[in-house]
Amino acid sequence: MERDSIIYKFRRKLQIAAYCILPNEIMSKFYYRIVLHKKLNLVDPKTFNEKLQWYKLYYCPNNPLIIQCTDKYLVREYIKIKGMGKYLTSLYGVWEDAKEIEWDKLPDKFVLKCNHGCAYNILCPDKKEFDIKKATNQLNKWLKEDFGKYNIEIHYSKIKPRRIICEEYLGDRITDYKFYCFNGVPHFFYVSYDLIHDRQAQIGFFNIDGSKLPLVRNDYKSIDEIELPEFYEEMLNVSKVLCKDFPFVRVDFFIANNRFYFAEFTFTPAAAMMPLNPDKYDYEWGKLLKLMGE
Repeated sequence: MERDSIIYKFRRKLQIAAYCILPNEIMSKFYYRIVLHKKLNLVDPKTFNEKLQWYKLYYCPNNPLIIQCTDKYLVREYIKIKGMGKYLTSLYGVWEDAKEIEWDKLPDKFVLKCNHGCAYNILCPDKKEFDIKKATNQLNKWLKEDFGKYNIEIHYSKIKPRRIICEEYLGDRITDYKFYCFNGVPHFFYVSYDLIHDRQAQIGFFNIDGSKLPLVRNDYKSIDEIELPEFYEEMLNVSKVLCKDFPFVRVDFFIANNRFYFAEFTFTPAAAMMPLNPDKYDYEWGKLLKLMGE
């Protein structure tokens, strides 16, 4: 994976060093210029990415509910409060140190996650072949990382305590449905295959009725058509319930075993630096997101 490369690790160290020296606004503008090749306007944001930059700098870190729902463990409480607990995956355990995990009590298949960031996941499809020592070291290394500092997503930094959770194993080739919800209303979604394997993934954007949006992300292969699952309307209705409390949220689901499960909330997709092609969608989606005072 990319994160195992020397270049990736060196870049992470530079990001932490820069975070400790420069103001968040300066770093956000710098990253925005590097990734999207545009000047970031935080005074009068217009595009989707600009508004999400404002959102992640000034709104998300100061909203306790968003911090709770960014936490991959505490979000489960919110889902239950909303009456949607049946869509959660089974939870096998929670720990603040990987050395506390009682491996013999876990099932033959499981997934380990850290609650305070993205891509902190370890799959175990067969415990007999699982390297416990390697997993323990990796999990405790991740727990020491402040994920929010890498791309100025400070709501992740405010997750306390940092925990490891163990959840149900759904398979290693699941399908993701991710609903983009603006001011309490889902407006479109994307489907992805094989995100577990990072840049091998395929992504396609679709209208709520399932028709294809003429839009691609240049950093992923494109999905051009889909067949909506029989439970699509139910999944859409769940997203409508779950998104109501937020100006913007992406409600993410897993599809596996002929059913769907809640995956997570994502408040700042791609750290608010999502490359969209054609670029007009950055402006069109920006009109959908109403920030404070609009």
